[in-house]
Amino acid sequence: MTQEIISKPWTRQFSLPDTPCDDRIFDTVVNAHGIAVVQWLLNLYSNEINLKTDGLVDYLSAWTANPGPSDTAWDIAFGRVHLAIREGRLQDPTDASVRLGLRIAQSGRRGNWSGRLSASPVMLDDMLIEGVHKIQACDSPSEPFRIKLGLVDGTQCVFERNEGNGRWHGEGSERLESVGCHCTIRLLPCRALPPENRDGEIFKDCQPVRQITDESARSFHAGFDVLQQNVPQYVPWIERVLHGIVVCPQQETYRLVSGSWEDVPGFVHMSSPHSGIDIAEVLVHECAHQYFYMLQRVGSVDDSSDSELYWSPPIRKKRPLSRILMAYHALANVQLLYAAVANNPANSASSIRYVKANEPDLQAAIQALDQPLRGNEALTALGRGLYEPLAKRLLMLSV
Repeated sequence: MTQEIISKPWTRQFSLPDTPCDDRIFDTVVNAHGIAVVQWLLNLYSNEINLKTDGLVDYLSAWTANPGPSDTAWDIAFGRVHLAIREGRLQDPTDASVRLGLRIAQSGRRGNWSGRLSASPVMLDDMLIEGVHKIQACDSPSEPFRIKLGLVDGTQCVFERNEGNGRWHGEGSERLESVGCHCTIRLLPCRALPPENRDGEIFKDCQPVRQITDESARSFHAGFDVLQQNVPQYVPWIERVLHGIVVCPQQETYRLVSGSWEDVPGFVHMSSPHSGIDIAEVLVHECAHQYFYMLQRVGSVDDSSDSELYWSPPIRKKRPLSRILMAYHALANVQLLYAAVANNPANSASSIRYVKANEPDLQAAIQALDQPLRGNEALTALGRGLYEPLAKRLLMLSV
């Protein structure tokens, strides 16, 4: 980081969206991690990748020298390799490298390369192309940047990038439902997920829907409407870290199921349809986790000197200090949403009733999570940077 960025309380924008965000901070944090991921892959497997692809090693290496905006590296493709680093193994380095190359090419990074991958769906913007097994990036002078996708049925789809708006267009794709006010967040059915790798397996237990219904899409739009009406500062905060929502069926009429994973950055799963206030709450909750995961790319939120396990009301079990902070971070941000909804007479009566019915339990959970965090010397500067701004903000609500 530059000295200018270091001198600022840069962790505050990971804690909550109450000050203008500096995108350079996110670019620095995410890209530093993304560069390390690609370099690890190339250091170990560049010879193998070179044998099975054409120009991809040079393309990936060039990206590490100038990665550009951070939203490229905050993605499943990078998360997959990160997981391999942690586990000390990578089942298919070539497949992983091609997916990294595609993710980088989607951002508009020009270059010529080609490679094969296991047959799977591919997404460009909000377009879904199924059965892709070969990818070729084509960069010719005075021509649009192109991505050619070879399908298992022997056909080929060609997509061009509009340099004016940064969007891709071409034939042979299905347009995915999407939400968002300023950015495109895709709503993903099961067929949009890679079927033969552990990313797809991660979402298997939540049983993604086969089709995004109009009712389901409307519920997500309603969630963003609630945010825009009550806490508009949370909309760009959410859109910065969320690229896709894996949509799951409603298990019970009153229960919204959701989740996210450190190794699947930019994606969460959520059941639908639900009311707008339900969706808004879970968007804030799960995206708070995304910021927690992102900050962990920098370092630990505690120094391991406190080995005690503490009770976590959200999951009704004891957890280590770092997970207590993670839960507090999510619930405290939800409390700020609740407070805004309760104090805004423009909201529907049902939304206000929802908040009043659920707020006592939420506040009790936050209080339980706060106790082991307050004054705990095991929290690092990163941990305090998440905790303290929220603790002070919640204190202001009670005054």
